[in-house]
Order: sequence, then structure tokens, then C-alpha cells
Amino acid sequence: MSDNGSIYYCRPVFRPPSEAHSLLIQLTEGCTFKCDFCMSNLRKEFKVRDIKKVKQDLDAARTQYGPSVSRIFFLDGNAMVTPAEKLIEVTKYANDLFPNLERCGVYAHSKDIIKKTDEQLRALSEAGLKIAYIGFESGYNKLLQQVHKHAVKEDHIKASKKLFEADITLSATLINGLGGANHPELSRKHAIESADLVNKICPDDDRTWYIAFLSLMVPPGTEIFKQKQQGEFKEMPSDQILKELKTFIEHINFQNKNAHCVFRSNHASNYLPIKGVLEQDKKKILDVIEYGLTHRETLRPEGYRGL
Repeated sequence: MSDNGSIYYCRPVFRPPSEAHSLLIQLTEGCTFKCDFCMSNLRKEFKVRDIKKVKQDLDAARTQYGPSVSRIFFLDGNAMVTPAEKLIEVTKYANDLFPNLERCGVYAHSKDIIKKTDEQLRALSEAGLKIAYIGFESGYNKLLQQVHKHAVKEDHIKASKKLFEADITLSATLINGLGGANHPELSRKHAIESADLVNKICPDDDRTWYIAFLSLMVPPGTEIFKQKQQGEFKEMPSDQILKELKTFIEHINFQNKNAHCVFRSNHASNYLPIKGVLEQDKKKILDVIEYGLTHRETLRPEGYRGL
């Protein structure tokens, strides 16, 4: 909290689109990882904030917004890295202040989740941490290593299963075009291995979980931007993006036919807004992709895409 009683933010602020109406509270700053495509820690030095100051921000929010806050998102890039006891403490404090709170959420790297014990994750869930957003980016290990994700497919699978066991909702994102335009086999493997990843994490029950695709953007300052400037990386055009996504959808095959995986590809970076439930809406999603491929005028123009 600043001296004038306002809520502290370390800008720029990064949050999931689905947290647009949530109270944002700065628990950490920056990210402990530096992936080639990401800009979340370009201008920030990572730190976990003093919990006393985080509580002061929550107090300020209670004064400003009253008790009716229903959702809180703890910033920043991978706030799940916060030591479990501190994360539990601040989550409980938030729930005490806001009796109508439905959930708290965080960004999480798969390694952050794996490092926490099942007991710690269950305690976090019971305290009110009910959703974690993970950037899978891909299920293809070669590509994950290429972009320095610092995680492999098996990490994503293990982290997802730990969240499900703790009753924390998974919301994971993958990135279309991450391998660039010049490697069609890399693109195909990215799509197929990503589908296999999603197939393997599918729980046996009908709980709701989320999978989304972004389309690669190349902001200045990132490693991929430098590679693009040097002619080492070429962005994938919209038709290749859609074909890659089509391959992914074609390879979705859940053993649990009652699964409720909400699928979205309607971020501002995407060329074509798509939504449905995997795999019940598989044919509908493939039809929408095919329509986009044959009716290019329906695609979002480059100038309207953004992060």
C-alpha cells in the first residue's frame, strides 16, 4: 500500500483475461523464469512482497470496495512460487476480509506446483485458492526446451494432476505458432504432442477445467523478437496458425467422454474466435476452423491483434 492509502501495483500489470473484473493484489513482482516469448519480467526484478504490505493492500481494498469483492487475483507472473505458508496466510486473510469471496487465483509455473506438497496444495485450496493458471505453451519437449520454458511435458502432467487432487481448478494455455513458420514438422509435433498432453491430464470425473490457445505475439525485448530481427525466426501466418490448431483438435481423444474441458481460442491475439467444450464440440470447432481457412475475410486483421 502506498502512503496515501491506495493499493500498490508494480506496472505493467499482467493478468488472465478471465480475471478482468477481479480485485488485483500484488503478491509478487515479475517472474522467476525467463521464457523466450514472454515479457512479464523484462522490466521487473523478481521478489515476493512483504506479507504485511500485501495485507495492507487488502485492507485498502476493503475500505474502497466494501465486503462485496467476489474474486481476487494475486499478481504477478508466477505468484504460486510464494512459500506455501505465506500464500495460505494471505489467502485466509483475504477470505476473512471479504465474506462473499468465491475464489483467489494465481499464475503458476508447473515447477512451482510440483515443489509444493499435496498437503500444502490441499491447504491452499481449503484456504480459498481455487484456480491456477499455467502456461503449458506446448506438449512437445523439443519446443519447450527451444523457448527455454524450464519445464517439460511430464512436468505439466504431474502439476495438473496435483492441482486436480487438491481441488484447485486448472486453466492452462498453449501457444499457436510458437515454433515459427519455417518448420512444418515442428508445428505438427507441437500440435500432436500438445493434444496428447491434454488427453493425458483429463480427469476421470466431470469437473470443469480450462484449455486455451493464444497465438504468438512477438513483443520488443523478448528473445524471440531478437531472433526475428536477426532473421532466425519468422512468424507463422494465419493460415498455418489455423492448420496447427486444427491438427491439435483432431488429436483430442478423451477416455472420459463425460469430461468438461472448456476450450477457448478467443484471446485478442487469436485470428479467429473459437469456443466450445472438448471433446463434445470437436466437430463444431473443426467446422469453425475450416470456415476461417476458406473465408479469410472473417479473420482478425493483424492491426487488431494484441496481448
